[in-house]
Amino acid sequence: MKQKKKTSNNYHVPNLDRALVILDLLAHTPKGLTRNEIAVASGCSTTMVYRIAITLTKNGFLFRDEASGRYRLSSKLLDLGCAGSDEHSLTNLAWPEMIILRDTTNITVMLGTLYSDTEGLLLETAESHSPIRFCVNKGFRTSALHAGAGWKSILAFLPNEKLATIMENLSYQALTPNTITTAKELLIELEKTRKQGYATDLAEITAGVHCVAAPIFDRSGYPVGTLSLSAPGAQLPEQDFPEKGQQVCEAAGRISEKLGWRNIQTRGK
Repeated sequence: MKQKKKTSNNYHVPNLDRALVILDLLAHTPKGLTRNEIAVASGCSTTMVYRIAITLTKNGFLFRDEASGRYRLSSKLLDLGCAGSDEHSLTNLAWPEMIILRDTTNITVMLGTLYSDTEGLLLETAESHSPIRFCVNKGFRTSALHAGAGWKSILAFLPNEKLATIMENLSYQALTPNTITTAKELLIELEKTRKQGYATDLAEITAGVHCVAAPIFDRSGYPVGTLSLSAPGAQLPEQDFPEKGQQVCEAAGRISEKLGWRNIQTRGK
């Protein structure tokens, strides 16, 4: 009797496939989705979605907002991604410089990147030892790319076409009285960032919180990340921006060099 030839379908796990679809859906929906919304978007039954969501939640990959019933991705997936990356990953290469910069300034240091054309992602935080400090947990995502020094430091050095695409999708929502709310204002700010080598944030995202940030470049000169100092205004006053901007530029430059970037011109001078 002729034995039936095995194909790749013999090894397919349908429920695992459905779980991956759900994770991908939630990855593109930061505000989260309810069980019924996931079922509609994924084509799975509500019962199947419930079983998969409960399993993922119990294992720490999702968390459920009890008030809204929405499921969101947890930071565990980010931890897995960082753990599985090689020695050339941005987080691993940046961490030693983040610690040095944090200890030198006693200000919280953050590492971020663009997750897509519509979101920024916080990859890592080296929290200040100061009793009064500002900190955001890694894994934080935002679509407010028009606000904050970190995202502006990346936008300023993007190719023109890429920048135009991102700016078309920005909401320019005002988060504080100091938030940039028009494309014209943002372009002026980005030009200033290019000239001085670092971006600044005078309470654009959170009232009373200041920030300076510099881009991190890869081998080709593309801005793949941002390194920032963030602190309450009393700890990082506006008059200290030039000094701290230079420090963050130098640290970001050293990380960029580890990624293969070479530029004889020193930014921020």
